[in-house]
Amino acid sequence: MKAPPELKEALERFDPGIVDLAAAARAVVLDVVGPCYECIFPIKRLVSVLYSTTEKRMKDNICLLVVYRDHVNLMFPRGVDLKDPKGLLEGSGKAMRHVKMRAAADADRPGVRPLLAQANKRQGLGKPAEPLRKVLTSLKSGPTASTEPAWPRLF
Repeated sequence: MKAPPELKEALERFDPGIVDLAAAARAVVLDVVGPCYECIFPIKRLVSVLYSTTEKRMKDNICLLVVYRDHVNLMFPRGVDLKDPKGLLEGSGKAMRHVKMRAAADADRPGVRPLLAQANKRQGLGKPAEPLRKVLTSLKSGPTASTEPAWPRLF
């Protein structure tokens, strides 16, 4: 699936290998999850892309991709509840778990798609008013999207 211009622009700061990895991870997410809401958050040195069933991107969040300088994490807000027979999930937080990916081939590791499928069927996820026919991408702009602080510089 072709990346939207907003995502291409947000990923320009990364090495081509990381851009390819992010594209591969995104393709797997969208292949499993199908049409959904995609919200891009450029934040200082990383880019976070949230995937949700409705416009309520936090409440109805299925998963997110966080793109770092040298890897991509596929994050699950309720990862603690997922069955993970392949042992891919990492993390020790109260609920969040992630799968670390360092190469584009990692997006297709056995076990990634079943985790996404489980997350997509999580209880409590909202349903859109009308079924989505395509991915609806938006870009979160404002102070979090900038590398500059939101407050005026005093020095």
